[in-house]
Amino acid sequence: MLHPLISIVTPSFNQGRYLGETLDSILGQGYPSLECVVMDGGSTDESVGVIRARQERLAFWQSQPDQGQAAAINEGFARARGAIFGWLNSDDLHTNGTLQTVANLLAGSEDEAAVVYGSCELFRDNGSLIERRSAVPFDLNRLQITDFLDQPSVFFTRAAWEQVGPLDESLHYAFDWEWFLRAAKACRFIQCDQVLSRYRIHSQHKTGTGGLRRWEEMSEVVRRHSPDEVIRHYQYLLACPDARWWLNKRMRLTQLFRRILPEAASGTLGTLCAPPFWFLPNGISRATLWEISGIRS
Repeated sequence: MLHPLISIVTPSFNQGRYLGETLDSILGQGYPSLECVVMDGGSTDESVGVIRARQERLAFWQSQPDQGQAAAINEGFARARGAIFGWLNSDDLHTNGTLQTVANLLAGSEDEAAVVYGSCELFRDNGSLIERRSAVPFDLNRLQITDFLDQPSVFFTRAAWEQVGPLDESLHYAFDWEWFLRAAKACRFIQCDQVLSRYRIHSQHKTGTGGLRRWEEMSEVVRRHSPDEVIRHYQYLLACPDARWWLNKRMRLTQLFRRILPEAASGTLGTLCAPPFWFLPNGISRATLWEISGIRS
């Protein structure tokens, strides 16, 4: 069994409540060739104590002010020596066996620009499961509409990182999606059906608290990488708070549908709850979009 060196970077800022569990999910993998790097942004909570309690098993850690999450990840990878990279935010978890699974999938491909992506579980702060999001076949057209890759379940070769380049440090919420879109033009994507990570939903999780700024960033990412029709949809959503509200409701209903009818959600009926169907405005909204964008069907 091959064990290429895997480097996992964990950026963190004032997440001491969760950081220990996150690091233990990495360090407790039992994977024999692991490099764990922690980039803390100068936390004022218990984070430094949590890190120091594990520092003997860390390849590197620091706690000092930084230029944001993307910059911290970039600096962590600049220090990394591994053949395979991944980052795990300080409130998420890797599942048992994740690193060995990734190593097996990328064995012999370390010199290739390759990306592995897997399934992911969403869970509440109390540990209860919200949803299991199964990995689906890679589709660039879909990725240009929405980020269907669950970042904690994404890993890539050093060759991919060097070819695609670092994360865009001007972005705060959508830098992972923007990197995936660049990677889609240069890398081979490998689907893994195994659950590789658990994504924690809590009151302060960044994606859920981004508000308008997050939508602005997503619109900018789409402007760079997506077809004109998708750009216009995001311009519409950005300009219309009611449309964003309805979209969020549709997404919540999608989660409920998948929990209640998981088998149906993975089949034909499930496509009605997946992009691009839930993304598109309803008929009246779409007609309005055509009007303001100057397009006619």
